[in-house]
Amino acid sequence: MGTDADRTKATPPHMYGHVLRPEELLQRARYDFARPCAALRPWVERYWSVRWDLEDGEVFPVATLDDPSINLTVERGGAQRDGTDAAGTTEGAGVWITGPVTRGRFDVRLTGSGSVVGVKFALGGTRAFSTQDLRALRDRTIPAEQWFGEAATHLADVEPSDALPHDAVSAAARLDAWLLARGPEEPPDAPTLRRLLGIIDDSATHSLADLERRSGVSARTLQRLFDRGLGVGVKRMLVRARVIDATAALDRGDPRSLSDTATALGWFDQSHFIRDFRAVTGETPARYARRVSG
Repeated sequence: MGTDADRTKATPPHMYGHVLRPEELLQRARYDFARPCAALRPWVERYWSVRWDLEDGEVFPVATLDDPSINLTVERGGAQRDGTDAAGTTEGAGVWITGPVTRGRFDVRLTGSGSVVGVKFALGGTRAFSTQDLRALRDRTIPAEQWFGEAATHLADVEPSDALPHDAVSAAARLDAWLLARGPEEPPDAPTLRRLLGIIDDSATHSLADLERRSGVSARTLQRLFDRGLGVGVKRMLVRARVIDATAALDRGDPRSLSDTATALGWFDQSHFIRDFRAVTGETPARYARRVSG
């Protein structure tokens, strides 16, 4: 990102392809982000925060794409989502771990006023802090104390002298110290997993066969590495990477036709493109493009 923090209203590049229609969120809420200290960067991608103050009775939906990342969040106020262990609690307030999303979008409804401060772990990065099976966390949100014990609850202390700041930039130093105190250790296969993720992110990698050929790793070993390291299958990661590229292109106003965009990203059948795009975003490419242009 160039700097360790960003407080502008410009859309951060990392939101494209990950948050649906990011400009709408930035019009209604304040988003900030910061990098962790150098010692944590192998395992933590960024700290982030969202703060909002909506009219009485207003509900603002926020949708994040199918995401294998794991987030630790400190939540205050009106953030509600379905299908999680946090649903039905008092406006979701507390400290939570949200696992890899594999069922399409992750939808949250913002109401009233509140804030969320989050730790977005790098893909595979949580294994430096916990040995729990990530597959058991798929599509779930659980109390963070189940991973980090009582220490996690202290992040939500409300006394002014102890309270975690409501924005990522101000909270970064405290989050650094808290995570370093957990004694992170690099898993032995982490470098291999990072290399594979880099190959998947390359737009020239369209299929499992491409990944096998370019990495020199068998499909069976790839599946085992991704299940253990991410809690998400390798084929899901390949589809997701291409849909994120397609969504980011639409968000940026790519002038190409949908057909040309699909072909450039490795789809040779429009029906497969539409099916994959809808599975990840919940919308067809044409409908999403109309909403963005509108």
